[in-house]
Amino acid sequence: MPTLTEIVDELSSVMERPVAEKLAQVMQSFYERLHEDEVLRRLEALENAVRQLITESQRSREDLDARFVELAEAQRRTEQRVAELAEFQRRAYEEFQEYRKQTDARFAELAEAQRRTEQRVEELAELQRRAYEEFQEYRKQTDARFAELAEAQRRTEQRLEELAEAQRRTEERLEKLAEEFAEYRKYTDARFAKLAEAQRRTQEALLSLTETVRDLQKQLGGLSQTVGYVLENEALKRLPELLLNDFGVRVQGKLRRLYVKDKTGRSIEVNIFGTGERDGETVTIVGESKSQLSKNDIDCFLRRTIGGLEGVYTNIFPVLITHMTSEPDAEEYARSLGVAVYFSYDL
Repeated sequence: MPTLTEIVDELSSVMERPVAEKLAQVMQSFYERLHEDEVLRRLEALENAVRQLITESQRSREDLDARFVELAEAQRRTEQRVAELAEFQRRAYEEFQEYRKQTDARFAELAEAQRRTEQRVEELAELQRRAYEEFQEYRKQTDARFAELAEAQRRTEQRLEELAEAQRRTEERLEKLAEEFAEYRKYTDARFAKLAEAQRRTQEALLSLTETVRDLQKQLGGLSQTVGYVLENEALKRLPELLLNDFGVRVQGKLRRLYVKDKTGRSIEVNIFGTGERDGETVTIVGESKSQLSKNDIDCFLRRTIGGLEGVYTNIFPVLITHMTSEPDAEEYARSLGVAVYFSYDL
């Protein structure tokens, strides 16, 4: 039978020593008081159970120790990962600060560009207002001249009617006054000569009126051409930025107004011409300006200009510039055919 000290030592390995001592005293007391085989057998069974408990406790402690080691390793890896994340966060924050600095600078540049654009738009609006006022005054004067010419024409026609009536009365008098025919014929010939002179002056007036109308048409055509050149000049400067922002087309070099050869070898004038790059491919920018854009203008542009250059230049990118459309669905019609449309207020 083990001694009290041995029992206490064994129990102390799995429990508190005071508890082990008390349990050992109880077991010792049993050993001392029970001598029958049955009691000894039960005590031995109890001892085996205690030993099994000790063994399982030791095994549990070993398992706990292994788990503590695993947790310690996991904690070490977690701390290492946290350190890596902290370093990544630091670098990301530094990159963000640099990007924000660059972005603020770009916003400042864009704000300045917007201010200059608005100033330019105001100048163009003032120029357009003055041009419109001059055009209105010119039209008023032209209308007045047309009214004067119309009144002169009315008076001429009235005079011709009067002359015709006089001629009719003269003929009636000739029939009645045959005896005075010779003298009256002399008088009539003089009247006819005057009538012929009046007719000649009338024809000269009509020719002068025709020449005046032609001059007015030339002046109006020159005014329209001047407005068209102003529109084209603004488009040549502003289109590189608009095409890049709206369609991702980066213009290479400058956009120009020049003559190019079509597929028949004929030289044609192109209002806006240049090359660009989009998605790694070279595109040919071909544009035209119209004061008032209609669907017929769009069809003519695609048929004559774009159609004539197909096969000569690759990846043609068509562009139309206008002040306004003459039909409500002209812009939508152009875009449906793949034509980029910009208005004067976009420039």
